[in-house]
Amino acid sequence: MAVAGKPDAAARALLAARSPSAVGDRIKVPALIVQGQADSLFPLSHADAMAKAIRSNGAPVAVDWIAGGHDGGDRETERVEARIGAWFDRYLKEDTGAGTGPAFRVSRTGGVDSTDGQAQLRGATGDSYPGLRSGEQTIPLTGAGRPQTFRNPAGATPPAISAVPGVGGGLSQLSSLGVGLSLDFPGQHARFESQPLTEPLRITGSPTVRVTVSSDTGEAVLFGKVYDVGPDGRQQVLPAQLVTPVRVGGAQNGKAVELTLPAIDHEVEAGHRLRLVLAATDLGYASPATPATYTVGVTGGLSVPTAPGVRTEATGLPWWVWGLPAAGALVAAVLLLTARRRTTAPAPDPELADVPLQITGLTKKYAKSADRYAVRELSFRVEKGQVLGLLGPNGAGKTTTLRMLMGLITPDDGEIRVFGHAIRPGAPVLSRVGAFVEGAGFLPHLSGRENLELYWRATGRPTEDAHIDEALEIAGLGDALARAVRTYSQGMRQRLAIAQAMLGLPDLLILDEPTNGLDPPQIREMRDVMIRYAAGGRTVIVSSHLLSEVEQSCTHLVVMDRGRLVQAGPVAEITGAGDTLLVTTAGDVPDPLVDKVGALPGIGSAVRTDGGLLVRLDGATATVLIAELVRLDVPLTGVGPHRRLEDAFLTLIGGGSA
Repeated sequence: MAVAGKPDAAARALLAARSPSAVGDRIKVPALIVQGQADSLFPLSHADAMAKAIRSNGAPVAVDWIAGGHDGGDRETERVEARIGAWFDRYLKEDTGAGTGPAFRVSRTGGVDSTDGQAQLRGATGDSYPGLRSGEQTIPLTGAGRPQTFRNPAGATPPAISAVPGVGGGLSQLSSLGVGLSLDFPGQHARFESQPLTEPLRITGSPTVRVTVSSDTGEAVLFGKVYDVGPDGRQQVLPAQLVTPVRVGGAQNGKAVELTLPAIDHEVEAGHRLRLVLAATDLGYASPATPATYTVGVTGGLSVPTAPGVRTEATGLPWWVWGLPAAGALVAAVLLLTARRRTTAPAPDPELADVPLQITGLTKKYAKSADRYAVRELSFRVEKGQVLGLLGPNGAGKTTTLRMLMGLITPDDGEIRVFGHAIRPGAPVLSRVGAFVEGAGFLPHLSGRENLELYWRATGRPTEDAHIDEALEIAGLGDALARAVRTYSQGMRQRLAIAQAMLGLPDLLILDEPTNGLDPPQIREMRDVMIRYAAGGRTVIVSSHLLSEVEQSCTHLVVMDRGRLVQAGPVAEITGAGDTLLVTTAGDVPDPLVDKVGALPGIGSAVRTDGGLLVRLDGATATVLIAELVRLDVPLTGVGPHRRLEDAFLTLIGGGSA
């Protein structure tokens, strides 16, 4: 049933036996029903059904709609527990002096607390429970009588968005303040709107509407919702982030049904409109994967309950409503006067206009510490076309350095200049910097290209400046760009994230651990992406713990330890010093000859490798070795130092880990 959405006879019997409705006619004791407004699992309609069933038995019933619920938000734990305690005192301890509260109470958002950003709640009460259809008013809808046709796409993707997991509860509380997140895709929904309201309208309960539905498959799955739309017609808020899923069968030739929309408590301001939307998909629900065409028409208007007997509690203005703004204005004035000199960025340095990065005396102390440094007196320079590897053991200060470079945190001393401009939070020159740090979040139902286009539009920069095709060509995603991101492998997601960092073709690209979670072939592909990007004269800075990959992909290194610079320079220069020499030969060296080289005085060992021999010196010099190789008729073509980056790194930092 969870997959198909269609209960069979056994499932229906089980639901009927386990549902509260199976015992509703036997509950004859006083009942306090507490239900969350931010709850798509157990909506307010469930509390309504319980209240009606128990009240019909003659028992006292009180209903309390709290602000939170299973979707999140404020569950008002302290207030609810106090009310439950008073209820038990009254009906279990028979304390006639205990107050049980009103027959109906609903928590309403009355603003935002400026001290912690939380929604402020006010109670609205009624002498009796109004139900979900009290004081109904009919709101005419434009387009009523003119059916609209739309489609359920193959695979039901992309789905409409009514709530985002993890934030839906918080948004539902703030929906009355004009904050919300929702999205309906063109061609996948029908919508009908009211005229602008001439006066405020408080909706308390479940709006209803009569519609006629037809489907070319004979069955339609719809998701009904009512938006509060601002005067501009674009800003829309979905109260409590709730939708009503409904399956309409027997709709081959059209079927008339009454839809009961989500129960809400929401005030619509004068000048706003109501927008009824019937969508074919929703991110929070499963929809038929088979394509279908639906036609929906509205009969009459939208009936909205107003619960006229419910009154909002009056609240006085606390002192901070007027006191904090005045104090804030005074503090802001003082800060502007005293901090202007400190926050003004130094003038650009024309001599560094072509230098991607120069760091001078960079210092950052740990928070709440006077003598412990995350980065201390760090200085280095990066030129155009370089792929710079930033190396160091855990705690060396690499991430702190990158965060300061991107303007995310402010150094205690020193400066960072990018193309001659000093870095400050929000500095304009940061538009020439692209960054990939700890992965990127993508909408899984959109394709790779659609995700990049959406990200670039969010920056507000001109479309022609994105250079999406160039970035994608470097990232090498090929035909996968047209597929939904949820089908991507980890390596493809990493490359898409780097392509996102490359949008606009920034002159300086910062990559923090870009190979995390990748297998060896994917790591090799990532290496090629970095090399191709720098080949165009741009600069790449990469922080990684995979020393072998850094050695193969980077041209220069900066090695840090305990916040300080240990060494900086070309990779070949840093790995060049060592006691092992690479002897290149014109052909393969036979085993007996290899043994003779290894037995020479002052030679520690000799082993065959691709293209020659690796010879470890143990007292002999390179000059002596060459003379002996010539004497033994080794087909010598060259001799040079050979040391792995890992050996050099461990030597520099004294045996730590990257």
